[in-house]
Amino acid sequence: MGGCIGIGNMKPASEFNFMNDPDAAHIVFTSPHVPRLVMVPLELTHTVCATPEISERLRSLSSPYSSILDHLLHFFAATYKQIFQFDSPPLHDPCAVAYVANRDLFEEQMMHVDIERLSEHCQGRTVCDLFDMQRKEKNCVVVMKIKDVKQFWNMMMNAIELADKKSPMNNKTK
Repeated sequence: MGGCIGIGNMKPASEFNFMNDPDAAHIVFTSPHVPRLVMVPLELTHTVCATPEISERLRSLSSPYSSILDHLLHFFAATYKQIFQFDSPPLHDPCAVAYVANRDLFEEQMMHVDIERLSEHCQGRTVCDLFDMQRKEKNCVVVMKIKDVKQFWNMMMNAIELADKKSPMNNKTK
């Protein structure tokens, strides 16, 4: 999970992960040793939000584990509302895990992606050649869309319920 196609979340055109180490991102994106590079960008993660309905599903588990998880999901809710006008906070890294678990749930596009490393305003910017304007070798699969957000959340909730049953946080032993 990292990068963005358009608007960033740390600078106008830079996403947090790549902005903090654009050289590392550049090394990965130009490596001949990566057989299938996949980028799950910010735009995709912004379509998966922890809505009140999701919070209710978490709280219905009525456990210490689910309570803390709900709190963590909403830790940045006020920031997302104030800065980005999101009614509910988005979920980021789990989108990349879900892609690995079920690629059929996503739409993807092969394209060339460069990493801007030296820009004053766009350090860490992922330059996504959506329309193949540069005619450079396509080096990255960019995950463009989740086909069914409800199915994504069902998959997440199944995983959360399994983790909840196994969590030592829920043990009442002294």
